[in-house]
Amino acid sequence: MDLSFSEDQELIKSSVEKFITDNYHSQKRRKIIAEAKGFNESIWKSFSELGWLGLPFPEELGGHGGGLVDLMILMKAFGRGLVIEPYVSTIVMSGKLLTLCPQGNLRDNILSDIIKGEKKASFGYAEPGSRFNSHDVETIAKKTSNGWEINGHKTVVFGGGQSDYILISARTSGDRFDKNGISIFCLNANSPNLNIQDYPTIDGFRAAEIRMKNLKIDDEYLLSEKDNGYEIIEETFLNTIVASAAEASGIMEKMYEMTLEYISTRKQFGVAIGKFQAIQHRAVEMLILSEEMSSLSAMSALTNNKSLTNKKTIYSSKIHIGIGGKKLGQEAIQLHGGMGVTEEMEIGQYFKRLTLLDTFLGNSDFYLKQYAKIDF
Repeated sequence: MDLSFSEDQELIKSSVEKFITDNYHSQKRRKIIAEAKGFNESIWKSFSELGWLGLPFPEELGGHGGGLVDLMILMKAFGRGLVIEPYVSTIVMSGKLLTLCPQGNLRDNILSDIIKGEKKASFGYAEPGSRFNSHDVETIAKKTSNGWEINGHKTVVFGGGQSDYILISARTSGDRFDKNGISIFCLNANSPNLNIQDYPTIDGFRAAEIRMKNLKIDDEYLLSEKDNGYEIIEETFLNTIVASAAEASGIMEKMYEMTLEYISTRKQFGVAIGKFQAIQHRAVEMLILSEEMSSLSAMSALTNNKSLTNKKTIYSSKIHIGIGGKKLGQEAIQLHGGMGVTEEMEIGQYFKRLTLLDTFLGNSDFYLKQYAKIDF
């Protein structure tokens, strides 16, 4: 099998790597995190001008028709640069969700605005007590004479406070744990009776608590078919895991390189600690874990999400973020010694992001159980 990149993919790779090298260093990232919005609007506009916001969308929707391999290339570079902009919440998650919803004026207008870089969106799926179960939905959407009335609470909505639109899952029929009866709605971030509590997450990104109390919306804000939103959510999650695996691959690769450089220059007893055999063994183990993540990420990007075999591949990549990523991160911090746990050292920032990626959409324990449930 030829796994080399096409000419277009090489162009994507070189352009994003150059952009991050030229424009995205550690100090600038810290300044961006400290800003009120938690991201930089000019950088987001640059993403649009470079075509990255439209990369994964079909050409008929105004995108560039990129596939999962193209997305993998971009996200791996974003992982190496620890890019803080809400690309995953707006483009990967919300964008995919909107693409899978039936065609409509509202959906098409939102997608057009997202691709142009003019608007952002977030998807609220988790609720207090639902853990990682995406069909555990207590938010209720009740039909009214001229639309819908929504009551509920969505928790840890990544990018929620940075978004113009909040997409949510809500129950339109059935019981709390039913997969049927879930629908997808769109809310304007400035809607009356919509409360958004924005806060920073441990990795420097931002999330929000979204509370809806007697929130009234028109019929057009129902994006999915009534009661048939769960399969759209499931496919969106699989697509997002592929992107997260690529980001984790970039993070792990960078952490290995940073650690290798550190042990090559840090001296003890007059020699670099990288000369000690025990340290060399640990560095090699880190390299193996990084290469395993890279291979699993590539395999996931080559999959068709709907195949059970390929679901296992995608789940495997998510599991490795939690198991292999944790092991590599701990080794990196340990080999840096006391400096590894300081706020000033970049290695800790990478480990924080990797730790959050483990719990994003479900941790390794959750996906081990999901993996075991798949019967060929």
